[in-house]
Formats: sequence, C-alpha cells, structure tokens
Amino acid sequence: MNRATPNEPGPGAVDAAALSQETEARLAESELRARVADLEAENRRLRALLERRERQHSEELRKLHTALGELQERVYWLDRWHIDLNAIMERPAAERARAAARAARDVTRPLRALARWLRA
Repeated sequence: MNRATPNEPGPGAVDAAALSQETEARLAESELRARVADLEAENRRLRALLERRERQHSEELRKLHTALGELQERVYWLDRWHIDLNAIMERPAAERARAAARAARDVTRPLRALARWLRA
C-alpha cells in the first residue's frame, strides 16, 4: 500500500512552499507589469514634451531667420550706398537728430496710446 508518511504530502496535498513561490512570482509579475505601464506612460509624456519643445524651437528659428534676412537686406543697401552709420552717428548733427526723434516719439506715443484706447 502506498501510505503517506507524516513528513511527505500525499498525492492530493498542496505543497505550501510551492504555493508561496507561485504567489510571490505572481506578485513580482504584477509589480513588473505596473512598473512597465508607469514607464510607458512616462515615455509618452516625455515624447509629447519633446514634440512641443521641437515645435517651439523651429518657430524660434523661423523668427530668427526672418530677422536675419531683414538685417542682411538693410546692411546690403547701406553697403551699396556706401553709408557708414558709425561715422554718421559720431557727428554732432546726429545727436540733434536723435533728440528730435525722441521729441517726436514723446509726442506721438501718447497719441497712439489714446487711439488704441479709443478703438478698444
């Protein structure tokens, strides 16, 4: 006859150690899946952030290139007409011209502000 001894489980008995290992394995797998899901969510968030930053960077580059093109056009015409702004601005008349421009600006600035306020 095949009798189970007190130290050996019978054919229908469940081994507690095997059950504990299986439970630990399931818990570890569950924790691993949760960690993977967290990492995937963080990855999606970082990719979206990267796309936003790349769009901002390309917009800034576009503005920079536009401004650079305008500056190059101004410099081209100053060079073509042989105008040296540094030499012009060193003259005493340049200070008077700047003062006149400031005075005109001081008069027109409040008028433009009033016009904007009336339009709004």
